[in-house]
Amino acid sequence: RVHGIIQMEKKEEVEISMMTSDGQKLKANYEAMKICKPIEEFMKDNKPDVDIPLPKVSSNTLKKIIEFCLQYNNKSVPQVEKPLKSNKLGDAIKDEWLCKFLDIAPAEMYDLLMACDYLVLKGLEELISCAVAVKLVGKNVDEMRKEFGIVNDFTPDEEKELKDFFVWSEELWPQSQLHLPCLLYTSPSPRDATLSRMPSSA
Repeated sequence: RVHGIIQMEKKEEVEISMMTSDGQKLKANYEAMKICKPIEEFMKDNKPDVDIPLPKVSSNTLKKIIEFCLQYNNKSVPQVEKPLKSNKLGDAIKDEWLCKFLDIAPAEMYDLLMACDYLVLKGLEELISCAVAVKLVGKNVDEMRKEFGIVNDFTPDEEKELKDFFVWSEELWPQSQLHLPCLLYTSPSPRDATLSRMPSSA
């Protein structure tokens, strides 16, 4: 069996069309976009002239993803240097283009993160998570909420319980010894946007 209709043509010449959640069609080179698993899977059984449905990705977000995929087509995605050393993204990601690419508003960053989760675009997902984490370095809870526009909907009792927990945990594991992953999700699941406290640009 031929593994995918897409292999019947020269890959570098194949242009695909993607239908976004807001009804726009965006085109891009397949070779660059196949890093997105749903796109790669769709093209195994469909011709290039069939629109690829992406119901969970807006046109603005997909434009950013296309930009990223074209930039790193056939290139290695830069790795995040851990643990984070400062609140400067350039200290964690040694790539000037990428640092500029990730210099976006929190709401846009959130939409991009959710799209990466849907598209199984792990490399960019980790980079965005790092960009989020960098914004939190050195900030207290109130400053973090202000940075990301998060409304505090905890009850006084819930907030006290959380504060007591973190005081206890820091006694066991000082912050200087915690090498946590650069990942911030504010809902029970990154796939469940309806429960998130983060604002969206949509």
